[in-house]
Amino acid sequence: MNSKQLWIVTLLGLFLVGMASAATQQQSYVQVMLSVKSTFELSVDRNIVDFKSMNPGEVKMDMPDNEGIKVNVKSNNGRPWYLKISDQFELSNGEDVIPNNDFLWSGYASKAATGVWHGKGDDSFSLTPALAYAAGVNEYNNIPNGTDTYFKFGVKVPVKQNSGIYRSIIAFTLTE
Repeated sequence: MNSKQLWIVTLLGLFLVGMASAATQQQSYVQVMLSVKSTFELSVDRNIVDFKSMNPGEVKMDMPDNEGIKVNVKSNNGRPWYLKISDQFELSNGEDVIPNNDFLWSGYASKAATGVWHGKGDDSFSLTPALAYAAGVNEYNNIPNGTDTYFKFGVKVPVKQNSGIYRSIIAFTLTE
């Protein structure tokens, strides 16, 4: 056998040994899964806005004082989300009503927020949720701190409003 033939036989032998080794190899597979819990939270830092006593014809704005009510939204769903505001019913005392066009909301997003604030300044309340804030792309997953928005309220008591304690409920709605 010449050197060329010896070289071919050696390669063929190595190939056959490799195939024999491969033929004895086995593999098994294990599937890996995990579920990341969804976070879709809305929190409000206080539960009452008290305008105190007001006279007919009086106007109070920017309540509560200082920064207003802080509304925080947290989400890790990776989708656009929207914060809306409405009232459940007009300010009322039995049959007496202060209409929603005299019950106002305003506010702003925190400096860290990157979305769009949709309030115009002094917006009248509505029984239908109105868009207040739309999240920016980097807020679609804003864990752990969330996004802060701040709301203030105003009321204009009509000149001929009957006396009494008027109540309403403000609702914040978070949607994707």
